[in-house]
Amino acid sequence: MLPTTITTTAKKKPMLLINDAQRHRYLVRIHIVEGIAFWIRFIIICTDLSAASGNIVNNAHDSLRYLVVILLFELFTSFILFIADSLYVILRYLGRVFYESDSDDLCNERKYLWPLATLTCLKQIDCYYDHPHLILLTRVCILIGFWLLRFIAFCLACACGNQYSPRGIAYAVISSFSLVISVFTIITEYLHYKRLWTYHPQNNYDATYNKAHLCFLPYSLINDQRITEWGTSTCKRGKKCESKSLLHLLVYHSGEDQFKPKHDEQNPTVFGFHQTKTNLAYIISQDARGFIPSLKGMLGAGVYFATSINHTETKAHNFGAYICVKVSLGRVYRTNKREMPSSTEKYDTVYYEHESGNDEFCILNSEQIQSWIITVNEDFDVNSNDRDMFNE
Repeated sequence: MLPTTITTTAKKKPMLLINDAQRHRYLVRIHIVEGIAFWIRFIIICTDLSAASGNIVNNAHDSLRYLVVILLFELFTSFILFIADSLYVILRYLGRVFYESDSDDLCNERKYLWPLATLTCLKQIDCYYDHPHLILLTRVCILIGFWLLRFIAFCLACACGNQYSPRGIAYAVISSFSLVISVFTIITEYLHYKRLWTYHPQNNYDATYNKAHLCFLPYSLINDQRITEWGTSTCKRGKKCESKSLLHLLVYHSGEDQFKPKHDEQNPTVFGFHQTKTNLAYIISQDARGFIPSLKGMLGAGVYFATSINHTETKAHNFGAYICVKVSLGRVYRTNKREMPSSTEKYDTVYYEHESGNDEFCILNSEQIQSWIITVNEDFDVNSNDRDMFNE
């Protein structure tokens, strides 16, 4: 697989908060401020409730219809966030006291505490296994939803203060301040989502990519970089998994897992793997013409792929980047010999069934490739300590 030469005039732009340590320190400070603001608001609203309950003069008792709703909104939103933020701060500063490393799951409690601290508990729902990028996006949506409810509480406090002053006025003042702080939290989390799922190893965010190129996946997020026992897949579906998602395959399946087509399947669509140099992978991401057929392969001229990531280690001539593709095999010629068919006019793919199970296949036309994801194993720009968010 040799690339054609393609020029680009794309500009490099730095990604904000790309350093995890900086982002964590920033979030810890925000969470501490938000926690203090929550307790101030909670004390104020409880004080107003106590005063309104014991005062039946000048219809001040009627302010309860506002204050009770505000309290319920606070308990449903801010109290949940306070618990989550407190756990986040504790795990960030004291986590290494209880765990040998950020990804150490010897103590099972961390598997449950960290999802709660990061509001990613919904990742256990099956649909997230095929769309892991939605985990962080759901967190952002939860934060936005909580912010909107708190804004409604702020509006109710303003209405209460207008009719039953001074009830609700102090709460509205503190709430306005904390709402602004919460906006920074939402922005920070959205940038974190963007940097992982619109990631570019070269910070080339203005580059134009081929429509079949789905994304660059940070190397720290693939399954084998997040496990403590080598060769273990984190996919809860096990051997019965039939996911057609490239993201699912890389995030939840071991590099040893193989994805072979069934013998009786007509025109099968399968996953294939190739390893090449980093700079060549960048060219392929921009233009499918980068998939140039090999002319001297054992199965004839074509583009070669292995059936697992680990098998590329022994088959590749260049190293640095893994390309995971979804490819339509079309009409398949199967063989257990290192030879090409006498005639390729009747076939689209030559599939070699290796005696040791290390199958590979050669597609005769690069247009059979439907989509692909590239992960660069020399990636040090994104070394996310939140990578265990995908684990159970």
